Amino acid sequence: MLCEKSVLIVDDEAGVRETLKRGIHRQFNKGNQRVSISEAANGEEAIALAHRFPPDLIIMDIRMPVMDGLKACRILRSDSKFAATMIIMLTCEIAEESAGLLSGADDYVIKPFDIKTLLIRIERGLFKQGAMGTVSYAESDGVLSKNYFVESWLNYEIARAKRYQHPLSFLLVKIDSIDDKQGVKSRDLEVITLLKRRASDPLIKWAEHTFAILLIETCADDAVLLAKRIIWLAQKSPRLLRPNIGIANLEDTLTDDLIINAEYSLAASVCTGELVLNRLAVNL
Repeated sequence: MLCEKSVLIVDDEAGVRETLKRGIHRQFNKGNQRVSISEAANGEEAIALAHRFPPDLIIMDIRMPVMDGLKACRILRSDSKFAATMIIMLTCEIAEESAGLLSGADDYVIKPFDIKTLLIRIERGLFKQGAMGTVSYAESDGVLSKNYFVESWLNYEIARAKRYQHPLSFLLVKIDSIDDKQGVKSRDLEVITLLKRRASDPLIKWAEHTFAILLIETCADDAVLLAKRIIWLAQKSPRLLRPNIGIANLEDTLTDDLIINAEYSLAASVCTGELVLNRLAVNL
């Protein structure tokens, strides 16, 4: 049975687009796997083209004129039409990995890329994506859904922290309002504004009244300082109650299970009213 998919290549370098087109045609346009290709030179062109001909997969450079790949990816991910579209980012720097994933990309490849490796990732995205199921990327306002974070983010960041010997911390924040007359959406917007301290740290809607923050390259002491500031800011609001916060830190726990440690720490915080790090109370 013929399986036809579509790929959108977005790069301001014509040579890169041509290399990708040749590789894709050689790899897939034979037998029952067929791939049609469209191309754009910047993010603005990519968005317009994607709306006319929705692709199954987008390969997009980060650094481009007119509109870069990060902004284009965020715009596409905010449209439910492209929720199931796989996006692979091309980047020249390892430091841009997190920025690409934060914008909603599914994968990244460092330039100059090995075409064989990239083709394997393209094949996985095009012809094996259905078996993976669709995971909702965001709840609202750029906040990640819990399922997306657990399935697509956490293990990657843990592996990255270990590989480059970077610290990694995880906060769970339970924060209630004095009353719900303002409405759940209004309350959540206020809490989101309070919790979004750094653009590089993903914010996750964890449960009712509970949010999580993954603190990339952040040691335990700095995570505690941030938690104390969150408590201070919440106490300044006339509508919010004092939050309970549980912190897990990869350096101190020496385990990959940040979630279990953070949830135990949050439960202890709820019971004692203290700020809790790796299941131990912290003096405020």
